[in-house]
Amino acid sequence: MIKIEEYMDIKDYSTLKIGGQFRYFAVISNKEELPSFYAIAYDERKYKNIPIFVLGGGSNIVFSDGVLKVITLKIEIKSFEIINETSEYIDIKVGAGENWDNFVRKTVNMNLVGIEALSFIPGTVGASPVQNIGAYGSEVKDTIQEVEVFDIEKREFSKIYNKDCKFGYRDSIFKNEAKGRYIITAVTYRLNKSLPTIPKYPGVAKYFEDMEIVSPTLSQIRDAIIYIRKEKLPDPRVSPNAGSFFKNPIVLNAVADKIKIDFPEAKFFPVDENHIKVPAGWLIENSGLKGKSFGSVSVYDKNALVLVNTANATFEDIIKTRNEIIKIVKDKFDIELQQEPEIL
Repeated sequence: MIKIEEYMDIKDYSTLKIGGQFRYFAVISNKEELPSFYAIAYDERKYKNIPIFVLGGGSNIVFSDGVLKVITLKIEIKSFEIINETSEYIDIKVGAGENWDNFVRKTVNMNLVGIEALSFIPGTVGASPVQNIGAYGSEVKDTIQEVEVFDIEKREFSKIYNKDCKFGYRDSIFKNEAKGRYIITAVTYRLNKSLPTIPKYPGVAKYFEDMEIVSPTLSQIRDAIIYIRKEKLPDPRVSPNAGSFFKNPIVLNAVADKIKIDFPEAKFFPVDENHIKVPAGWLIENSGLKGKSFGSVSVYDKNALVLVNTANATFEDIIKTRNEIIKIVKDKFDIELQQEPEIL
């Protein structure tokens, strides 16, 4: 029997440690519970017309204050199954409720290449395709084979293959036209048995140069990523945050060329022959905002992409700070930043 609780405090489920209360709250630990849950949520008069919100690790979302009139569904489906293996790769189906970094660690220990650069990213496996998580030159879309979902409209389970997920930069079908339609129950990844290579990212390359390691093991690459992330990102258990708060904007070459007149040493990243990715953290830092306090919210002094809740900030404090940063960067560089976390 599925238990639906009432007035659950949000802060306990938010890495940013803000938010009021969920009006209703339920935990799903087995995918077979989903049809029953939706029968209750949609068919019982008490819950009619109340939207359902699926909660993962609470690390890439900003919750509003007050009582959120939603039925929050915490997905805790756990599984790890090798479903196919060849001499070159292994396909692994993983439950949506598994901790992402625990999964990465396990695959590294199995000497499987593909997601080592995504080490130490907070959240759950089920959130990885939604956001198309990425770091240090890697994106999870390059390993995902298929996403198992519960189709809310049809009340049945199905699979969405990689090509139909419409993956983009920090984007997917699950954030756009299919938002709210599917509950992700498992994700299948294809990981390789090949030799690992150093991620093509300046900070990682420098780490191994300094360590004088030319051909690092998979474990050494993971250790490097964790070390670099710890240097740049605050532990949310100590300094509440939602991870990277802004997306790296992709702009026309002409826009980047204009910036380079005043900042010739700036390092940007070509996307195609007409567009360049400009690091949002660089824009914020060179707008004089790195380490700046906005009252109860601060820009992290080691990484300008991160907003830290320093003094029991409210939702309004976060939004006000976000808007001010966007305005300052826009005024200086004529580039409008977009936030990365979802808002509820």
